[in-house]
Amino acid sequence: MSALLWNLVLALLWGAVQDDMSVGNLAIGFVLGLGLLAFISPRPGPSPYARKWLDILKLLGLFAREVITTNWRLALEIATPGIKSRPAIYAFETEARTELEVTLLLLIINFTPGSLGLEISEDGKVLYIHNMFTTTREAFIRNMRENVERPLLRVLR
Repeated sequence: MSALLWNLVLALLWGAVQDDMSVGNLAIGFVLGLGLLAFISPRPGPSPYARKWLDILKLLGLFAREVITTNWRLALEIATPGIKSRPAIYAFETEARTELEVTLLLLIINFTPGSLGLEISEDGKVLYIHNMFTTTREAFIRNMRENVERPLLRVLR
């Protein structure tokens, strides 16, 4: 039986024991089941299933942080006099191999305020991205790799 199925069974058992099958209580059971399954592993450290969930949470946290900080920067840009933004268009060579990976990468980029995916090259290896707040090309590429692309690919692969 897969780890996800075990986790769902544990969540249902939690709901049955609590005599409460509400969505909130089942979510608590799911999280508790995830914690239990993280410790049940033949190898030391968290199980691959738990590691995948931790990677998902890390990606969501990085995305939330990026959205909050860029929203703040955009609000300051609008509210204060003078132009502090440094808009530019960059060619970003991606490590994504499948159409799904490229699509999700562009969705994350487009949902982040101040950035916009403009185009994908014919071979799907280069993304053209407009960004409002970047100091250098190297800083932009490093930020994209470390905070967007690698966490996303870790979740998908």
